[in-house]
Formats: sequence, structure tokens, C-alpha cells
Amino acid sequence: MKKILLLTLFILLLSSTVVSAHTALEASSPSDGEVMTEEPREIILEFNTPLEEASSFTVENAEGEEIPFGITLEEQKMIGTLGAAMADGEYTVNWKIIGADGHPIEGAYTFTVKTAEETFPAEENEETVESVSEDPVKETTSLFEEESIDQEESSNAPYVMVIVLMVLAVIAGGTLMWAAKRRGN
Repeated sequence: MKKILLLTLFILLLSSTVVSAHTALEASSPSDGEVMTEEPREIILEFNTPLEEASSFTVENAEGEEIPFGITLEEQKMIGTLGAAMADGEYTVNWKIIGADGHPIEGAYTFTVKTAEETFPAEENEETVESVSEDPVKETTSLFEEESIDQEESSNAPYVMVIVLMVLAVIAGGTLMWAAKRRGN
């Protein structure tokens, strides 16, 4: 009985360290889906573990042409400095990293650059002015808080799954020990 309990605890401890070791994209600037009104000067990708030297990313425009960026690594960040002008349009960031656990991981996201001002008829301008928030700082802060909450929820998902699996394993182990003890009597 004690052997089963010790084996169960050992497996739980082993599995929790393996699951939490994978590297994931924590934040980016510009973020996924963001519409930028100014041309970005740099792209920053932040991960949850340190990165290996072979990590990199590329930025492509809608036609698939690569935009040159100079990339530097800082512990858990990749910073790309723009090497050429970026025209208005949609861009895709394709990243490939090797995390602290040694596993190659890749991903992609898009953002849009829209620096040209659009002209609206006078009627639409009046409606737009009325809908603007009276407190833009509060509105911007709430947008950042919502984005932060979304990122926290998505990054906590693996940990929640590990905890649920651990609880289920303990319940299963307890049930097996109870059944074995009952058969012995």
C-alpha cells in the first residue's frame, strides 16, 4: 500500500515539473490583432522562460515579403529593431524559439499598421466625437487590464490542468488503496 502511494506521489511530482517547463509566448508588442496608428520601430516578444541563442523571428507583409529586422536576445525577450520602413497593411510575425527545456517551439500572430488618416463625411465625424470617452486614460487602462486578464487566463490553463489531474490521481490512488484494504479483510 505504501509503495502504491509513494509511486503515485512520485509520478505526480514528475509530471508537474515536465508540464510547467514548456516555454510560451507571454506578451508581445505590438500584440496579436493590434491596429497600430504609428509605424513600429521595434517588435518585442516576451516568453515565460529564458531563450536559447538559436531563437529568432521574421516579419512578413501581406504579400509574403520579409521585412528586415535586427534581432537581439535578452533572457526571456526577443527584440527586433526595424531595418526598413513599413507601409500600411497587415503583417505576420513568425517566431521560432528553443526554450529552456530544449524543445523547439514556433508560432505566429498578426498586426496591422494603419498610419494614413481616413476622411469621413461631416455627419459621421459628429457621431464619432459624441462616442469618444470622456476619460481616455481610464478607457486605455481598462483595455490593458482586459488584455492582461486574458493573457493570465491563457497562461494559467496548463497549471489548472495539472492541479485537476493531480487531484484525480490522488482520488484514484485513495480508492485503490481502500479497495485493496477491503479485500484484505
